[in-house]
Amino acid sequence: MRYCIGNIHGCIKTLKELVRVIYSSDKDPKLFFIGDYIDRGPDSKAVLDFLIEAKNSGLINGLVRGNHEQFLITAYQKKQGVADSNWIYNGGEYTKSSFNPKATIYQNVCEYIPENYIVFLNTLPYYIELDDYFIVHASINFKIKNPFTDKEYMLWSREENYDTAQFQHKRIIHGHTPGLINELKKKALSSPIINIDTGCVYTKYPGLGILTAFNMDAQEFISVKNKDV
Repeated sequence: MRYCIGNIHGCIKTLKELVRVIYSSDKDPKLFFIGDYIDRGPDSKAVLDFLIEAKNSGLINGLVRGNHEQFLITAYQKKQGVADSNWIYNGGEYTKSSFNPKATIYQNVCEYIPENYIVFLNTLPYYIELDDYFIVHASINFKIKNPFTDKEYMLWSREENYDTAQFQHKRIIHGHTPGLINELKKKALSSPIINIDTGCVYTKYPGLGILTAFNMDAQEFISVKNKDV
């Protein structure tokens, strides 16, 4: 069966536990990921290592990029430090520390993050189209003629809207905006738009601190509590 996994944010133990749960009932799952693999959690490097290895070995079927991956790509391309952009307000210092705890937030990320990580992130598409679903990190802009030209919208928007004619009745799976698992489950029963971000890294907020996968074939949510934070 096919599964789409929500925002991980550097929580490697939680990710491995969710994957273990999926494999406990499905020996050949098809795994897709929604973006925001890094920042805010304790070990972004380990998450990227896991994803790169799993993708190269054929265990992952698809990953899209999130706005947090774009923060890192942009900083690398501009030879910036974490403190040189809004990345500092979005948990970038945790990614820095997972690569090099001794580096300062002002130090050029090119000095401590190997290029192969950036190459990997730059290969990630902004969306994935399946026969019955679109997978995107944030949202899709139906206000323009070609929604898939608006990359910023796919990374950042929190608007949920849907155009049946353009999307041929395919459902949209996204993350980016944390929600309570029971509310997201209830909404998914009747909506063509499915949010699977259950705020994995936000353990201090009631009802969040959960990493969720959506079984696209059985129409079921699978969740585990955070094991990192």
